[in-house]
Amino acid sequence: MENMSSNEFYFIGLSLASNSTHDSSIAVINRERKIVYLNKVYFSDDIKLFFETSSFVNNSIAMVSLAPDESLLDGKWRIHSKNYKMLGDNFKVNKNNWTNRLNERLKDFFLRLNETKCRVLRCNINLLRQSYGLNFDYLERTSLDCKSFQAGLRIKFGFDTIPDNLLPASSLEAILCALFAYDIGLDNIKTKELSEYSGLKVLNRV
Repeated sequence: MENMSSNEFYFIGLSLASNSTHDSSIAVINRERKIVYLNKVYFSDDIKLFFETSSFVNNSIAMVSLAPDESLLDGKWRIHSKNYKMLGDNFKVNKNNWTNRLNERLKDFFLRLNETKCRVLRCNINLLRQSYGLNFDYLERTSLDCKSFQAGLRIKFGFDTIPDNLLPASSLEAILCALFAYDIGLDNIKTKELSEYSGLKVLNRV
């Protein structure tokens, strides 16, 4: 079990996209497990602004999802990775960080935030969905997947204030991250440390 203080009043979830062209979302729930804040953001400066100025951040736990590194899909990497192509002696496998699976977006900011303002933890959103029973037999982030995800949060975990209209996938993920932070803060669950990323623990529900 991850030992945590029970003095936190707010629990923040951040679904972090790999860059500003995709939406990230921030969700905040209180000790009554009610959503008190939910917003979609794009730019790193907007994420920083929330954590630097919001009153929710004091006495809180923040759970931030790991962002995938989309440079794995780089065209040159696909060419060099073909199994029938001989690799020249001058080819460096990790040139331009092609083999990185995680994006380092805001890693220094989160580490500093953890040291100065609130407890910051990281999670793998796909593993977290599985551990909470919110992964479904639909293609990830499609409308059917999001509808099931949203219904699961509302029915299984009591988030009855979620609107009827379909929320963005990032907002649903942010709510789940906030729920995970809530369960950790109130010692409702057992957790397992999967790894450490950029100085912060990566946890999952057991």
